[in-house]
Amino acid sequence: MHPVAAAIAATLEAQAPADLVVLTAATVDFPSRATRTPDVLVAHRPGRERFTPGDVLLAVEVEPTPDDRTSSPALYGEHGVPHVWRVTPDPPTIRVFALRGGVHQQVAASAHVIAHAPFRLQVDLGR
Repeated sequence: MHPVAAAIAATLEAQAPADLVVLTAATVDFPSRATRTPDVLVAHRPGRERFTPGDVLLAVEVEPTPDDRTSSPALYGEHGVPHVWRVTPDPPTIRVFALRGGVHQQVAASAHVIAHAPFRLQVDLGR
C-alpha cells in the first residue's frame, strides 16, 4: 500500500462514525461487470471485502493508478458513488470530486481537506 494511502486510511478511520467502515484493498463491483479496487474505501455494511456502488460513500485513489484521471471518477459517478478523491503524492494534493447531476465535478484541490461529507473530516497531507 502506498504510504499516502495508509496515512489517509488511518486519518479517516480515526474520524469516521461507528456505522461506517474504512477499508483498504476492498473491491467495488459495478453492474457493468467492471470492478475497481480503490486504495481507500469508506462504506456502509462493515464485515465485507466486496461492495456495490450503493454501499460506497467515498473512494480514494492514489496516483499513479492503472485508471486514468477521468475514467474512474466517471465510472463511480455513473453508478452514484457520491465522493471520489484522486490523490497525487508529489506534490501532495487531494482532488475532491462530488457527485452533481450524475457527474463527478472537482470541487477542491489541496493538501489539506476539511469536509462535511461523507462525514465531518479533516485530512492534511502536508504534515
